[in-house]
Amino acid sequence: MMQSPFALSRAATVTVRATLATVPSQLFSLWALTADTVPVDNWVTQAATQLSPEERRFNRLLFALFGAALLPPEAPTDFLTYLETLQGAAFQARLVEVMPESDEPALRAEAEALLADPVALQQRIIAHLRHLWSALLAAEWQRHAHLLSQMTSTLNEVIFSQPHWQAADPFNVLRFLLQTEPDDRQLVQAAGVRQVLLVLSPHLHAHLARFDQDATLWVVRTFDPQLLRRDPLRRAEALGPLHALADDTRLRILELLVEHGEQRAQEIIARLAGSQGNVSRHLKQLVGAGFVRERRAGDANKLYTYDPAGLQRTMFLARQLLSRHNVEAVGQEIAAATQLDQVRAGAPPILRDLLDEQGRVTRWPGKIKEQEAMLRYLLDKFEPERSYSEQQVNELLQQWHLDADFVLVRRSLVDAGLLRRTRDGARYWRA
Repeated sequence: MMQSPFALSRAATVTVRATLATVPSQLFSLWALTADTVPVDNWVTQAATQLSPEERRFNRLLFALFGAALLPPEAPTDFLTYLETLQGAAFQARLVEVMPESDEPALRAEAEALLADPVALQQRIIAHLRHLWSALLAAEWQRHAHLLSQMTSTLNEVIFSQPHWQAADPFNVLRFLLQTEPDDRQLVQAAGVRQVLLVLSPHLHAHLARFDQDATLWVVRTFDPQLLRRDPLRRAEALGPLHALADDTRLRILELLVEHGEQRAQEIIARLAGSQGNVSRHLKQLVGAGFVRERRAGDANKLYTYDPAGLQRTMFLARQLLSRHNVEAVGQEIAAATQLDQVRAGAPPILRDLLDEQGRVTRWPGKIKEQEAMLRYLLDKFEPERSYSEQQVNELLQQWHLDADFVLVRRSLVDAGLLRRTRDGARYWRA
């Protein structure tokens, strides 16, 4: 097939790293107190109930209309020190510059009235943030600080230090960090970025922000162990939700929920003209696969709602399963498993659980008979009628025994009479 004569633009690449970004993450937690559409944890929900109506309104106004002014170019890592940086004239200037349009005219009118006295607005913002910090967030943040720092370092050392993360496709990066298929709005936010920063939050499940920065995307989310996953995705993980979709009745249920919104089970049964047992079974499978949310209606009935996040997650799993990296990793695992079976088949039965796919001893066995068999197995790695220096013995044992204490293995071989040595320990040979 002929190639197109027209040049195709190459997709931009991005660098990725995790960053602690303590103050921005803390501000996200305070913003979430009144950001009703953001998925949050229980602490945010409970803390929001402690706000007075006036505090709730001002918090919404602050982050909706002046949020871009809250982050200075270089935010300190301590929140109280950060509040001190808001005392200067530079923060007043940012308040005037950043206010965007608002869908709520009343909220914007209130903000414009507050801007009539920038100094008073500045002091009110600082007092408001100081109160939220001391009354709600300080103790909560202290509880999470060490783990956030540890997980951030681990992600950079174990995952993002790998070379392919230094020039990755931005949309695949976003899929990985969210662990789901991004929606259209999130894909738009990722367009054109050159750097993606992952900020671990104890409270926000997943949120993207640009902060009016052309080249940087911030992904704020709770820690997910899947981010550290090293083993490849297997077909069984993707087949479960795909199987839930592969049924005409279940697809009709999803179509009904999309068309009519939240429905009682009896309403779904009536629309499908099906039996209660059959429809209940299909609903249970859709709920289990994550395509439908279920809640009590306050009586014996349950209400069901279509959840698009389930479809996004299924698309993500299918994409990951069929990615070249995953297919190659699965192939390598299968090859290693086959090689392991071959190695163990040729080894004495007592040693089979101790060997890896390269025939190396993986641990020091606990039973005496296993120790004796292991020592005889290692002795076979020494050539008959050959003399070894102590260093050569150590190197050979390190090659065939993964336990770091090779000195113990060498001494055990000598004590068992399997290896002999000169009086000064300079030379070793098979008995």
